[in-house]
Amino acid sequence: MIQFKNIDELKEFISKEVLLTHEATKYLGVSSQRLHQLVQSGKLTPIKITRASSLFLKSELYERKFEIEKSYGHARSALNANIGGVNTVETINDAINYFTLLALFKGKYKKCDPIYNHLVTQIDMTRPINEISKDMSLITGFNEKEILHESYQVQKGFEKLKDDDYIVKIGTELYPQLLAKTEQAPVFLFMRGNLNLLKFNTISIVGTRNPSEQGKIRAQILAERLGLNRIVVASGLARGIDTAAHRGALNRKNPTIAVIGTPLTMVYPKENEMLQRSIEENGLVISQFAPSMSVQRWNFPMRNAVMSGISLATVIIEAGETSGSLIQADYALKQGRIVFIPQSAIDNDDLKWPKKYIQRKGAYKFSTIDELLSILATHHKEIFTVVNESKEEPAHLSEGKIGYVHKEQ
Repeated sequence: MIQFKNIDELKEFISKEVLLTHEATKYLGVSSQRLHQLVQSGKLTPIKITRASSLFLKSELYERKFEIEKSYGHARSALNANIGGVNTVETINDAINYFTLLALFKGKYKKCDPIYNHLVTQIDMTRPINEISKDMSLITGFNEKEILHESYQVQKGFEKLKDDDYIVKIGTELYPQLLAKTEQAPVFLFMRGNLNLLKFNTISIVGTRNPSEQGKIRAQILAERLGLNRIVVASGLARGIDTAAHRGALNRKNPTIAVIGTPLTMVYPKENEMLQRSIEENGLVISQFAPSMSVQRWNFPMRNAVMSGISLATVIIEAGETSGSLIQADYALKQGRIVFIPQSAIDNDDLKWPKKYIQRKGAYKFSTIDELLSILATHHKEIFTVVNESKEEPAHLSEGKIGYVHKEQ
């Protein structure tokens, strides 16, 4: 039972967590007729019904919304058709012009972004490059022919995108809200799949590319259990722990988000090609890299910042002293997110990093999945309800023990 300290706290709860009928239909993305059907079938229960409207708890609608999205499957186009307003000619021009500038700066974002932000105050960057190249040259100092040459290469890359891929700019409605609040938020994101998944609570599961068999099992079990709690699992599509986490979600027919260090038009590692295709069809793939860009080793730490940025928390299953997972842990803590570290990692005398990280604000140790969920619920009680027991939950998930035996190879 929820308890309130005073009347103002109660009023705030009602304002944020109790929705009228028209608000409920918008939140679920369904018609009023469909909402009525859900109520009549017992799948939704209003907390109050009046002639004018009904009242619904947002948390109960969230549960139903997650179930709707789980069955998303191959209906990507139908669902995303309701989104609208993206990939206009103006959006594409803007993105091409931005990545042209980035190419001129040899991929150096710190040099590119301030100049781009200045350009948008001087030039309409949503116009075709041939209409603004002269002005870009005057402002940036780059030769106009060089600008046009780089733009041609970028456009050739963009032609490799699929018709239902999405280009989303920061500041627009479809850009992940949590990510937008971070310093590491890219100007543009490329997405393939179900954009509606960004509306749900997300947790990242990361770890070594060379895990123990137990580590892979634990990542898979955690992903399955998070799905039962209506949480979308994010990971980086790398071999090892990432792969196990994605498969754990998909095995339970739960959606998962892959944040990749390559353009959408590429696959890495090659062995995960079928897994990436499966996530494109049953989840969401996100990249901050234009299809015209080459893959660099620093792409992968950069994508860790984005993965952390869309997530409420990051769980490190197994990691050695030099693991890229620790880069994500650093980003997560800087972004004010939670980092979960297994107790057994802290107890492992062969590892130094767990004892260092657990001292930092925002880092928590855990021994079982229930303990992890309890900590998460404490920090996000207004949006998260723990499902500790479920009739559909298999026995191996209810145990939820997380151990740590791996040394980075």
